[in-house]
Amino acid sequence: MVLGALAYFFSIPFVSPIALVVAPLGLMLLFQRPMRRESLIAGALLGLTAWGVFAPGDGFDRFSGAWVCLLAGGTVIALAWHQPNRSLVGSALLAVSAAAVAGTLAVLVTPFSFSELRWLAERHYGLLTRRYLEAFNNALSGTEGSAEVLQALELMLNQFVDVVSRLLPALVLLQSIGALALAWAIYHRVARHPEGEPLPRLRDFRFSDHLIWGVVLSLLALVLPGAAAVRALGGNLAAFFGGLYMVRGVGIVAALAATAGLGGPAATLLASLATIFLLPVVMIVTLTLGVLDTWVDFRKITVKKTG
Repeated sequence: MVLGALAYFFSIPFVSPIALVVAPLGLMLLFQRPMRRESLIAGALLGLTAWGVFAPGDGFDRFSGAWVCLLAGGTVIALAWHQPNRSLVGSALLAVSAAAVAGTLAVLVTPFSFSELRWLAERHYGLLTRRYLEAFNNALSGTEGSAEVLQALELMLNQFVDVVSRLLPALVLLQSIGALALAWAIYHRVARHPEGEPLPRLRDFRFSDHLIWGVVLSLLALVLPGAAAVRALGGNLAAFFGGLYMVRGVGIVAALAATAGLGGPAATLLASLATIFLLPVVMIVTLTLGVLDTWVDFRKITVKKTG
């Protein structure tokens, strides 16, 4: 859980990283027939969330607060409709899907639009990148080759802003699933008598094979001629489902490594270095494994071989 928390909080927070964890955690504590201790913790967490969500801020801060509220509503739905035969990943997907549907309906019935959201994201991350560039400029001032380094860094950051502003909805959905997983892990540590199964290991990460149709729909939206809004939707669907299947592929790699007897800090360090220096290759391999697992089920094969 500690490694997962570090990975979550040190990744790029597209919206409020703490509020996305704190709000669902408070609701999880309230839904388990809490004792006095859990009720006080839940009240404090939800109060902290409300204070952060309704604090004054710019347009992007208001979007971030609105999404926290939507995810809290989706969490309530998932907790109320949770079924024993549904996996924790399925419940998290239900919560995020309910929040996404409510958010889409809110965009359709209000003056706010996805174009405005992209503009807010470009402005927000553009300001952040300028701060980074100023900091690097001050640090490298007077050193040889600093102009070339700053020019390359500026190009990379501008590309980052463009990608994030176009794929922000998908990235927020993926971040929300990570936040729900971390909240569930903390809930099992905080609650005296937690309900439900603990968070599964990464090697056991899987979800319904029917989600492959999300990949198919996203590819159709990207290749079929249509309006720019359809292509934008296809890009976000592809990023979201692609991210899910990449994590599934990472789980397969972890399961295969465990079967081969590979593990421990050395294996984790080697995998981290490979991800840093061979990121495109790692993304393609894990995505391919995750998608093929729909039909092959690599982890069942490893169980049969070890059995």
